[in-house]
Amino acid sequence: MIDLHERLSEFSYGYGVTREVEKLLADTGIQSVPFLPSLVQEKQLGFDVAFNRPGVPLLLQFKLGQSLRRFVRTDKSFPAPPLGRPFWRFAVDTSEPNGQFETLLAAEVYGAEVYYAAPRFSDWPRYAAAFEDGRVLDGSLLIRPSEIRAALDSQGAPDGPHRIVYDNSRVHVCSRPARISEIEPEVLAGKVAAKVRGEERSLGSAIEGVFKSFFNRSEIRRTPNAVDQGFEADGPVRSLAVRASENLANTERQRRVIDFRERAKSVEDALAAVVGLELWALGIQLILAVDFDTTS
Repeated sequence: MIDLHERLSEFSYGYGVTREVEKLLADTGIQSVPFLPSLVQEKQLGFDVAFNRPGVPLLLQFKLGQSLRRFVRTDKSFPAPPLGRPFWRFAVDTSEPNGQFETLLAAEVYGAEVYYAAPRFSDWPRYAAAFEDGRVLDGSLLIRPSEIRAALDSQGAPDGPHRIVYDNSRVHVCSRPARISEIEPEVLAGKVAAKVRGEERSLGSAIEGVFKSFFNRSEIRRTPNAVDQGFEADGPVRSLAVRASENLANTERQRRVIDFRERAKSVEDALAAVVGLELWALGIQLILAVDFDTTS
């Protein structure tokens, strides 16, 4: 049997997820426009979407879960979570400054719809069959970053490297097991549609919110526990290094906005391209969602 990781990248899996999300949203009357990095190579940079209408940015983070049949506890003082067989695992680092998790959680706090997506299959034939039948989402796990943070908070667990483990019906964050609620694909589509139609902000304003979240990711950082996370010696030095890195990234981000604006159809197109490109660099797919009936 061919292991999924040998034949499938996270973005290959993500293509199947994105395509099905687009269809689900279309069924609810929502137009969705995924960001692709090829867009920034066009002579005239622009999205086929109305930024002045109500809309919502949808962010998807794709993970390939590793299939396992035995749960190995790194800390035997915590019980193993109840899991069927097989089950799957992927890693998240909730303490990495400006990393995937922090970026996703900040964007969610600033109003975007944000989800991790991971498959509940482990071999290429099952993925190929699911792709052909349009059932990749049906065989996938969908969870919000805020659910991970809430589960860690409920256990008093510090930020750092954590494992998300899940079977066909349950999902936990470890090492100290805490249950996480997942969401069904149709519910995701319904939430996006309801948010689009109930959104007072324009899509352009919503994208600006995600852009601002890049500068304010530190707002959602929890204060590290020096003993638990081992920062007692190098914490101040680490903080200075993080701030220096953030200042450099902020300068580069502003420069990119100016560069893109010179060939973009609008300020909103330039800003969406900057947001989409930065998310893409972190492995995150941006989808712009607006109502079909309001794009004319």
